[in-house]
This record gives sequence, C-alpha cells and structure tokens, in this order.
Amino acid sequence: MLVRTRNIESRFHELLWVLSRQTLQPSELVIVDNFSSKKKLEEMRKLLLLIKRRNFGNHIDVKLVPITDGEFSYSYSANIGVSVAENNLVCITNGHSLPCSDIWLESGVAHFKNPMVAGVGGYFTPHDNGTIWEKVAYNSWKWLNRVSKAYVKDNFFSTTNCIFRKSLWEEYPFDESLPSRVFNAGKFGGEDYDWAVEMLARGYSIVVEPRFSVYHCHNETLAQLVPKYLIWHRIRMEVSSFERPRTSYTKLKRVKPLYYTL
Repeated sequence: MLVRTRNIESRFHELLWVLSRQTLQPSELVIVDNFSSKKKLEEMRKLLLLIKRRNFGNHIDVKLVPITDGEFSYSYSANIGVSVAENNLVCITNGHSLPCSDIWLESGVAHFKNPMVAGVGGYFTPHDNGTIWEKVAYNSWKWLNRVSKAYVKDNFFSTTNCIFRKSLWEEYPFDESLPSRVFNAGKFGGEDYDWAVEMLARGYSIVVEPRFSVYHCHNETLAQLVPKYLIWHRIRMEVSSFERPRTSYTKLKRVKPLYYTL
C-alpha cells in the first residue's frame, strides 16, 4: 500500500484508519512524504509510529520515504514509493483521498487472478465538502459511465487510486520525462494514463472496478475545472499518439532511494 502525501494532510488520519479496517489488510504501508520542513517530517515519523501500534499492530511493515518540494513530480513520487515496496501488487492512493468502503482493496485485488490484468483503476466521488461544480462534474461522469457500461472497455487509470503489478512497472516505470514531452504534464500528470496505454499495447488489460473508488476532490470552482479538463484532454491526445511499445525514463536508475523503516 503506497500513500503519497504532503505533510499530514487533513484526511490523512482518517485514511489510515479506513485502511486498517479493510476486509483485505495491506501487509505493508509505504508513505511518500513530500515534506515542507524537517519539523514536519519528524511529525510524520512520530505519527506513523503511533498509528502502526494503535491501528495495525505488528503485522504490517511501515516505510517512510521523504522527498523535497524540489524533487516532487507525480511520476517520481510514485516511482520512488513503488521502488521500495516489497509486494508484487502495489496499490496507490493520496493522503487526501478516502476509500469508499471496507471492501475497496479486496474489490480491486480480486481482478489479479487473471494473469493478463496489468492494473485496476477506480472512479472518484467528491468529499461532502467538495464544491457543487465538482459534484456535478464527477458524479455525472461516473453515472454516464455506469449507465453506458463504458467501464467494461475503459482504460481509465489514475494514481489517485490504482493497483498494478510491480513486475510490469519494473519493465516500464512511470515516465518522468513526460513534463518535457507533453504540455504542462508536470503539473497535471499523465504518467498514469501513459502507463495504462503502454500496458494495453503490450497485450495486457486494464480493469475499471466501480467498487474500487475513493472520495477525492480539490475544492475547485467551475473556472478551475474547465481549463483542467481541456489540458487533460490534450495530454491524453498527446500520450495516445506515442509509438508503442516504448521505453520510459526514471532517475531511480541512477539514484538510490532514501527511506526509513518504522
């Protein structure tokens, strides 16, 4: 289980509590902390030690992976966390997201009985305090996909909530060169969609499981959501135009990750 966060976010405590109540318990917890100061990093270390004892007990391994603001990108923060994970199935979510149910992890993992499944993704539902525009946009999109059964043939895959095989990630890490290839991708990502498209090109499948969904939002207004959608559309078009199969880049090929075992 990999959680990416910047310091101790507002829903981080609740997320760890929800993870401890899953019907399928994670055997490891990797926290990639995009920390803002050494004081904040120390607060995170102390919290994780407390949470491990109180919520999980001794049956879970906890690793804290610190990265600075200068090192952060969506692709690198995912890659460095996956690189220190021990299990072949790696689940990623964010410190401000919450699984929608106690069967969240079990519902996603179940699909890997099929050896040709490379990854599983799920949808987003805004938190109760999300803006009205987020609720209209996200819920309408999810409803249309369910009604049309589009999720059966969808390739939606986001590191906001996903599970994938580390063995395939080792062949094709999340591409850290995308910001230089795709307009503004450094801010908006795109490496997760690129990974899914690459796996499809290699003959694997991506599954979208509606029960594997999270509460997630950024309290964005309509004026923020519209340009974000347009940029995402351009990123998807650019990524879809790449020749496949291809190779990806990560600086972890030459940099050894630093982490603390708690």
